[in-house]
Amino acid sequence: MIITAWSAMSPHGTSDTDFAQSAVSGRPLPDGPRPVPDFEPREFLGRQGTRAMSRATALAVATAARLLTEDDDPARTGLVLGTTNGSAQSILDVNRASRLRDKPFLIQPSTIQNAAMNSIAGQTAIWHGLRGPNATLAGGRTTGLSALGYCRRLLLTGRADTILAGAAEELTEARSWVRDDTAPLAEGCAMLRLEPSGPEPSSPGASGLEPSASHGLAEVLAVTSLVVTDGDLGAAVLKAANRVLTRTSTSPDRVWAAIGSGTTDDAESKALAMVCPDATLLPPITESLGHVHSASGPFQLAAVLSHAAASGPADRLALLTSVEPQGIAVAAVLRVKGETIVT
Repeated sequence: MIITAWSAMSPHGTSDTDFAQSAVSGRPLPDGPRPVPDFEPREFLGRQGTRAMSRATALAVATAARLLTEDDDPARTGLVLGTTNGSAQSILDVNRASRLRDKPFLIQPSTIQNAAMNSIAGQTAIWHGLRGPNATLAGGRTTGLSALGYCRRLLLTGRADTILAGAAEELTEARSWVRDDTAPLAEGCAMLRLEPSGPEPSSPGASGLEPSASHGLAEVLAVTSLVVTDGDLGAAVLKAANRVLTRTSTSPDRVWAAIGSGTTDDAESKALAMVCPDATLLPPITESLGHVHSASGPFQLAAVLSHAAASGPADRLALLTSVEPQGIAVAAVLRVKGETIVT
């Protein structure tokens, strides 16, 4: 499976270039909550159909628009989005209206719609007329990388020709209540355009660098996940990273860059440094953006692709990990080409 394009709206700005340049330069963001600046849904999407749209849905709809082309077959184009709990603000609004209004059925229908966990993916697909597979995955910070494995299965089984995969998180009053104060709360949406790669190589070799795709920015070589129950997140990341490197017959000294989602005690970064001591450790997403929860994985992928593009065309291997405090760890290996293709 290959990544042929990506797009992101982040606290650095609404354009892909804003994110790419900031990711490479390390431009700091101000303290405090970090919204996507200058994002007004009606300005990006028009007035019709946006009045009752949640902010997370608007971010997803606007980001997806950049990745779709006129040649895409809507019936063969899927959408897989990650989430933490959907639109937390909409869930709060439903609960509030249920208690303050005379009867629950007096709640605005649009409010109930936005409170459904799969509402963002559903509304985005409807807006763009996509009729391929539509799925919502909920796994916190590990969602984005886990979605890569899910999308790979959809493509391998012929369910779709193209899949948009990513996640969106909004900055609202309700979501601010679930922060853990270890990093500023941030909003944003990042998506990838995924397509099938060429035939699998019969002998991957020690480096895993043999190409099997003729185009695209990167190839997803493998994704693995695991759960630990002892609370040792560093050990979980270490085990997941070693497992995915073994699956791809990749020697750790061939890894060009590694990036994590970010943990409170820096256990993830320490584990990555142990696994790949010669790799460039990119700043974890909590450090460069803040808490974007389910959008962590897609932003990690966009950051790796941005750094690779800035380094010039060349085949490189990248290791990505995401970890949840509950003990879920996911790791992925990418063969990155370093070409510049942003929407």
